Amino acid sequence: MPAKLIRLATQLVILVIAVITTIWFFRAYLARGLSDLEVWHSYRTEEEFRAKDFPDGISFAEYRDLESRLFEELDAQVYAIATSSNGATFSRYNKNGVAYPGETGQQWNRSFELPADNPQGGVLFIHGASDSPYSTRALSELLHTKGMYVVSVRLPGNGTIPSGLRDAKLADWLAITAMGVRQVRSAIGPELPVYVAGYSVGGALALDYTLDAVGDENLEIPDRLFMFSPAIGVTPAARLSGWDVTLSNIPAFKKFAWLTVEPEFDPYKYNSFAKNAAHITYLLTERIRAKMSKLEAQDALSALPPIISFQSLVDSTVRTSVLVDEIYSRMPANGSELVIFDINRANDIEPFLHDADEHIVDDLEASVTTLFSYTLVTNASAETIDMVARSRAKGEQQFTTTPLGLQWPKSVYSMSHVAVPFPPDDRWYGNAETNEFALGALAPRGEVAALTIPIGRFMRLRYNPFFDYQAMRTLQFCAACAE
Repeated sequence: MPAKLIRLATQLVILVIAVITTIWFFRAYLARGLSDLEVWHSYRTEEEFRAKDFPDGISFAEYRDLESRLFEELDAQVYAIATSSNGATFSRYNKNGVAYPGETGQQWNRSFELPADNPQGGVLFIHGASDSPYSTRALSELLHTKGMYVVSVRLPGNGTIPSGLRDAKLADWLAITAMGVRQVRSAIGPELPVYVAGYSVGGALALDYTLDAVGDENLEIPDRLFMFSPAIGVTPAARLSGWDVTLSNIPAFKKFAWLTVEPEFDPYKYNSFAKNAAHITYLLTERIRAKMSKLEAQDALSALPPIISFQSLVDSTVRTSVLVDEIYSRMPANGSELVIFDINRANDIEPFLHDADEHIVDDLEASVTTLFSYTLVTNASAETIDMVARSRAKGEQQFTTTPLGLQWPKSVYSMSHVAVPFPPDDRWYGNAETNEFALGALAPRGEVAALTIPIGRFMRLRYNPFFDYQAMRTLQFCAACAE
């Protein structure tokens, strides 16, 4: 190559690097305009689980003891400060405020266990990032009523204070997932089936563990997987989150560690979101992608257990297309099922919706057959908000349509990522008929610029209008559940 072209190429590379670096630092500078950081954004816990401190693993009992010490630490270092300073009435850390769930409710931010006298099997539940075990409560209790022993684990960095996600590592979440499976097996004995269920990142962790177990005889392959809004594919921006976290170590750019910094009025889920959580999720999805490809090349995907997934067609947190294209399209004919919640197709709503994911439904409809059963929960027609389930069994060509006796609630245009695991009567996330002060029922009106948080926080659906149908399908898939 002529020297002149080499110089030109070098200059071009330098220019591109300079532009990217300038944009990166400019974004970091803009992050300084985020809201002030509170003690729950900055305090670093001492008693949180870290996998590196437990090279031989940790038992469930030991983990719960550690959690107790962790919450005692938070009581002294965070709750006491927020409460004594007469902090915001709606702060989850003010024990005198309306967003504090109370001592009993507070337990749902921790790992929990639902014993069964004569278990039919065992289930491990795993929640999502910035979340807590509360998001698994309704589904855990559903399976428990059918004779299942249930454990729901708290992922380190979650259910406590938002800063916990700044320090969390993927290794921590993987270790607690494996610990949860061991606990379920230990509690129910060697013969009964073990299931793993996960919401959002929890679904990805359930699948990741199972992919590991296929190639590791020291791990137990679950008999079935249940995934709710699984974080199998994330937005491209998550790829860059690790860079942002690195730059945030510079004191002047400490707020760059945060995607959002908002008031913490949700008792079981952070409103402030640390970019490190996005980075962990991205790393997890890359692990899954690599393992799926490796097992496919080894012709070993046939060892995977049946999987059922419940997913909103439109999802601003995860990519629905990845779940279909990279997981279900590769699944063996083992009885797996996919349930997608469509957008509201009523004539008076659909024209206002940007449906970039409609091709997913079109592609599934156009498929002659699939190796998994597929259901679309959708409007009976464009003229009604009455809902039906359009289902096609694996290997079949024709769809069957079943009326559900359910309707889209007034003004609801789609499901959402955060809505899937919560029933309409949930105390905190349900509809106004249940509790007018539930977060899922809040609909403030006024000038948007007056709010300190994005109006979309209130517009996002927080409960699943079709939870009863989802519960029925979940129990049907639970082969061990008692009649």
